Amino acid sequence: MTHTKQIFTGLVAGLALAAVTLPAIAHHSTNGIYDQAVEVELSGKVKAWKFINPHPSLTLTVVDEKGEAHDWDVSYGGSAVAHLKRRGYGADTFKPGDELKVKGHPALVKEAYGLLMEGGNPTHADGTPWALTPPAR
Repeated sequence: MTHTKQIFTGLVAGLALAAVTLPAIAHHSTNGIYDQAVEVELSGKVKAWKFINPHPSLTLTVVDEKGEAHDWDVSYGGSAVAHLKRRGYGADTFKPGDELKVKGHPALVKEAYGLLMEGGNPTHADGTPWALTPPAR
């Protein structure tokens, strides 16, 4: 194979790899969606918990200071079911009506009522840790 052909083949392979990986990276990015400079704590009741791929979904009904209820979409930052299972989550972790506290970064669009949880886990309304049972190793 000539040197020019090797360079061309390497260039094509590199472009093909970029074409496949960049959309996946962009899909899981939270840049421009959440305000990473602000952390808030929300207290509310579970409306729905869907432990499904590609991303589990927690909806928390939170009553604001005006007495108005808003449904917040609590994101685990692109974590799939397998990631959360390793941390002790399961399909029956939360039930409608459970009272939780969550901390995270709010959506940049305030009317979106979205929250990105990073690192920590929800707690009970009184602040005690939510009992999660990681699988035995």
